[in-house]
Amino acid sequence: MGAYIPTLGHIATAVDSYRAVAVAEVKDRPASWCFTDTDAASALGRIVDGPIVSRADIEKAEAALRAILLHDVVDIIVPTVKVTNSEGFFGYVRFDEGIRNEAAFAAFNAAPCSDYLLASELVEIRNGEIISSTNPSSLLTGNELDDRRDNYARLLSSSSEIVNAMPMQVDAAAHYSANEFTMHLKQGSAGFINSLYRRIERPWMEVAQIEPSLFIDVKLPPLIAIVLARAGHRKDIPEVLIELREELAPVRDDLARMNCLLDSTITQADLNAQVRKINESFDAIVPEALLTDAERRWRRITTAFNFVKPARQLYGIAVDPLAADPDKIAEIFQNTRQAILQNRRIVSRSVPAAKFSELLRVDSARGIVTTHFSQKELELFSAD
Repeated sequence: MGAYIPTLGHIATAVDSYRAVAVAEVKDRPASWCFTDTDAASALGRIVDGPIVSRADIEKAEAALRAILLHDVVDIIVPTVKVTNSEGFFGYVRFDEGIRNEAAFAAFNAAPCSDYLLASELVEIRNGEIISSTNPSSLLTGNELDDRRDNYARLLSSSSEIVNAMPMQVDAAAHYSANEFTMHLKQGSAGFINSLYRRIERPWMEVAQIEPSLFIDVKLPPLIAIVLARAGHRKDIPEVLIELREELAPVRDDLARMNCLLDSTITQADLNAQVRKINESFDAIVPEALLTDAERRWRRITTAFNFVKPARQLYGIAVDPLAADPDKIAEIFQNTRQAILQNRRIVSRSVPAAKFSELLRVDSARGIVTTHFSQKELELFSAD
C-alpha cells in the first residue's frame, strides 16, 4: 500500500529526498519547467484578495507571476516530512495549512501546476511528539507534530540546500521568495530566461518609474504592472492570468527555444551573435514601451528615409546592463531609446520582446496602485 499524500488546493506529488542518491532522467520533461515556493504563492494570493502585509509582498508576487506566465509547468515546493508511528501509519504530513488563501490556489490554477512535497526527513511520532528523525541534525526532533507553523519554518531552513539543488538537477528554473531559499540560489539551466527578464526589470524599475514619489514611493515590477493594468478589480486577477497565459503561449515557446541555444552545437561565434541579438531586443523593450504615440508616428514617417542608413548598434554604445550601476542604466536607456527611434526592428525581431513592449504600455504606476490598493495598504509602500 502506498503512503498517504495529503492535498491542499492543488494536486500533489511527493518525493523522498532524504533517501535520494541522484536524480534520474526526467521523462516527458516540459519544454519550460519551473519551481516556486509557498511564500511567492501566498503573496500573490494577498495581491488578489488583500490585504498585503508588507511591501515585500509585491516582489514576492512578481516571482509567482514569473513562474505562472513565463513557464509551461509550475511546481510549488512544499517542504514536508514522511511520518511513521507505532500504530502503523505511514505517510506524509505537511505543515503549510493556512499559509495560502483560496485566491493563491485560484491564481496558480491558471497554469498547469502542482504542489511538490519534498520530504527531507522520515520522522517517528509518539503521543503527538516527534521523537526521532533520519536527519541527525533535524530541527524537528522534540517538537509537537501540531506545532505546524514553527515546524514549517524549521523545514524551510533545513531543506534549503536540497531545494536549491533541485532545479539544476532536473533542468528547471527557480523563482523562490522564501529567504531561506534565496540566500544561496544558483540559476541552473534556465538562467538565460532569468537574465532576459532582468533586462526588462532593471530599466523598468530604475528608469521608467522615476516620477516624484509624493505621498507614496511607487514602483511596480513589470509583470505586476501588466496584470494590475489588465484587471478591473484585484479579484479578477486569476481570470486575467488565464488570458495572459494564452496570449503569451508563443512567447513561452520562443523563450524556451532561446534558452536551448546555450546547449546547441553551433559554433561559439554564431552562438555569441545570436545571444547578442536577443539581448539587444530585450534591452529595447522598456524604451520601446515608453515611446509616445507621436514618437511612433515620427518613426514610421522617417523609416523610409533611413532604410539605407545602418542602425547604431546597441552594444557599441553601452556596457552590459545587468552589471551596470544605476547611473549607467539611465545612460544605456537613453542610448537605446535613440537607437529604436531609428530602427523598430531591434524590438520586433524577437517575439517575446515585441509582445512585452506592447504589454508594458500601461498607465502610471501611481494610478495603478491608488486604484487597486486600500489606504492602509498604500501606507506600506512607504513604511518599509
